[in-house]
Amino acid sequence: MEISDVSKIFSAVVELYEKKTNNAIESMVKKHFTPEMKFESDLTGEINTALSKAQGEFPTIVFNRENPHLKEGYTDLNAIMKVIRPILSKHGLSFTQQLWINDGETLLISRCRHCSGQWIECRCRVISTSQDLQKFDSGLQKMKIIAAMSLLNITAANDPSDDDAEKAMTDVRTYMEKGTALDMKYVPVKESYETITKEQIEELEYELQEYSDIASQLFEMFKIDALCDIPKSKFQWCADRIRKLKLIRQEAKIR
Repeated sequence: MEISDVSKIFSAVVELYEKKTNNAIESMVKKHFTPEMKFESDLTGEINTALSKAQGEFPTIVFNRENPHLKEGYTDLNAIMKVIRPILSKHGLSFTQQLWINDGETLLISRCRHCSGQWIECRCRVISTSQDLQKFDSGLQKMKIIAAMSLLNITAANDPSDDDAEKAMTDVRTYMEKGTALDMKYVPVKESYETITKEQIEELEYELQEYSDIASQLFEMFKIDALCDIPKSKFQWCADRIRKLKLIRQEAKIR
């Protein structure tokens, strides 16, 4: 075999190797960066304008929960969306989060949409180290919070030097209507995220029959929309106080 023949064989081998390598790279790119996986619409002028206006109106969101293990404050997803959803809607914006399975990987897709049809999004890979559904959901909720705050540029604070934050953190709901209303200081960040049980909800519902005003005061005090959101650590206080108020009012009627 002549040297020229060896050279041709070597060149052919190199060419074949490069071709396979390029095909592998191309396959990987197609897998992870398909046209359907763009991170924004072709045009973004209108959504950029709307989002900049909305961000200018976003308040500083204050921590409303505390991790009982790490003793660190954080803000739950419900508190974030409750504050920003009306502002987004005002400027023709909406925010969605959904799970998407791609080649065995689970992705969390967070997308901000504008009424013009324009959009921007971010994607996070969801990694679960447990088959326990509750643990998976807990991890997913934290990832949703991170994605929402990242995409929409939301900030949360627990800075005592911030007047608004300080006011929200120490907001006190005190009712002194001739001794017949709720009276308690409540700081949300100091409470555990765990809420009351189904049985406890039913017990409070029974006690609050015909006393919708007391229920409204509970909602206002705890900054919630339903009994099921009451912190479990405050259940006994609520039950005892409701019974006491009912007794005071009943005695007042007898007089």
